[in-house]
Amino acid sequence: MQSKSPVELADQASRKRAIAVAIAAAVFLMIQFVTRPLPGSNPRLIMWAVNAAALLLLLFTGGGLIQKREIRALMNDDVSRANYKSAVGIGYWTAMIVAMGLYAFVGDKGVTAREAIYFIVTPSVGFALLAFSWLELRAHRDA
Repeated sequence: MQSKSPVELADQASRKRAIAVAIAAAVFLMIQFVTRPLPGSNPRLIMWAVNAAALLLLLFTGGGLIQKREIRALMNDDVSRANYKSAVGIGYWTAMIVAMGLYAFVGDKGVTAREAIYFIVTPSVGFALLAFSWLELRAHRDA
């Protein structure tokens, strides 16, 4: 039985990462759409914050923290770093568009700061992760 080279292992892990990130983002967005946490301090709101922070950490680190350093370095190559930067840009612009939309359309309807943060962070994180996943999968397909 022939063992796989580090490059093959990194390629396989990178493909799995892209799929896992897409699933995590889709599930996050779907759950938020179905069960939006109510204002105030409740367990769902706390879990939303923990989940959003974990997804941001996943985006920031590029995932693969359980991989060996050599495999992780191969996974986070120049193409992956460029995809990360593009995805972060998409997340940023999503946040800006949603924030300006809240400013323009919500006005004096009594939206709390916590609700505004929720409305801004949720799509920003979700779209950034979906963009990263899509860019990674496209790069693998074109390789």
